[in-house]
Amino acid sequence: MIAGLIWALVYFWPNDFPFRQKTPTRLGRAIANTTELQIALARTGFSPGSIDGVTGEQTRLALLAYQHVNDLPLTGLLDLSTAEQLLIEDPVYVKLELTEKDFQKIAPKPQSWIERGLLDAMRYNSILEMVAEHTQSDPDYIAQINPSIEWNQLQAGAHLIVPNIHPYRISGAIASVHIQLASRTLEAYDAQGRLSFHCPVSIARRVDKRPSGELAVKVRVKDPNYTFNPAILKATATREGINEKFIIQPGPNNPVGKVWIGLNLPSYGIHGTPEPEKVGRTESSGCFRLANWNAETLLDATWVGMPVYIDP
Repeated sequence: MIAGLIWALVYFWPNDFPFRQKTPTRLGRAIANTTELQIALARTGFSPGSIDGVTGEQTRLALLAYQHVNDLPLTGLLDLSTAEQLLIEDPVYVKLELTEKDFQKIAPKPQSWIERGLLDAMRYNSILEMVAEHTQSDPDYIAQINPSIEWNQLQAGAHLIVPNIHPYRISGAIASVHIQLASRTLEAYDAQGRLSFHCPVSIARRVDKRPSGELAVKVRVKDPNYTFNPAILKATATREGINEKFIIQPGPNNPVGKVWIGLNLPSYGIHGTPEPEKVGRTESSGCFRLANWNAETLLDATWVGMPVYIDP
């Protein structure tokens, strides 16, 4: 359970999928809509990225991965055979009560890299951003399901409705990670070649900045700091008049998010991001970006020396 957040059960779901399973044989009930599909996939380690209630490519790829692992027809759709296998447990949504501790995690957004370097931590910039990340959701979706909330006037004791989802942890050891450049997905496999975890990933904008072949994990860091290097970020350094390196402190809005998994290729790694809802949809300068919650899942399962394969 996420520290600093108080959860209470609340049942809440629309009905927009046409079929129902009459007698579920597994724990749960039939999935009723796209949001429930995304939540069910994320709960089982097949992340569709930020939960937003919209059927898109990342949801389709997560569903394909689920179908592959469970020997189902590879349709990328919630067809009848998949709907009989992939159920969802209630409650789908919960009521969240904000606390004083939550508001202590918020700070105004810095307007420059120099301002970032002066901060003691890279905190969330709004309650909406914090709640969205803690519930693996797109901020726009959280705002959509809380239409009466005045986000700039929230105080401790306020209640929100949010998806009922918690950090996923991989059971068992993983042996390797594969990053598929074409589909912009990352997958972890165990020693028997069984898929253990799937999520979207952002890759380098420039083709010549995208590595290929076999790499390996060199270092694992939770809550990393970030070194601004004007020799690497030349355009930004010129624009802001930065001539020397400096350190940006840890936090969810650190440029590499809450996780750094360094690879044996200088300056390359798998890391989190301050904008998880953009993962897989935008491109990086070279590294592989994951949503912070997926980066934490991967960090927990990786080990130094573990092979990372970059596939076309």
